[in-house]
Amino acid sequence: MGMWAAAVVVVAGAAGCGGDDSGGGSGKDRKPAASSSSAVSALSVDEALAAYQAVDEGGCTDAPSCQGLMTTKLKAAKDLRVALSTEDASAYAEPVRLIRRAERLAKHYGEEGLGSKGGYAAVQQPLGAAMTWLATNR
Repeated sequence: MGMWAAAVVVVAGAAGCGGDDSGGGSGKDRKPAASSSSAVSALSVDEALAAYQAVDEGGCTDAPSCQGLMTTKLKAAKDLRVALSTEDASAYAEPVRLIRRAERLAKHYGEEGLGSKGGYAAVQQPLGAAMTWLATNR
């Protein structure tokens, strides 16, 4: 009986693995499920989109200000990603994928790298594409 239980756990764990932009990934990349108390305080898509757009209107002039701006954009984009996924994960799959890509790129460049022109531009590109998708398809 114990061997069967272990086999089920291994198969169940492997079922969600994948390295594409669809949001799948290895177990170490996954975040724990939100508790019911945090689900109540989640933003609506409209609120999260407005919050992101307010941050996106800001500009930066040097590496430290660009790093701060991109860090703030990523926090707002994460809230937007969560709101989109909560409202309709299949309908908003593309902007969610793009925001996840930006998050992975930010992790690749590191916090200090977000202030560089290359790091900032690389992370901004999928965020901008997600905003364009939402403006066109929502």
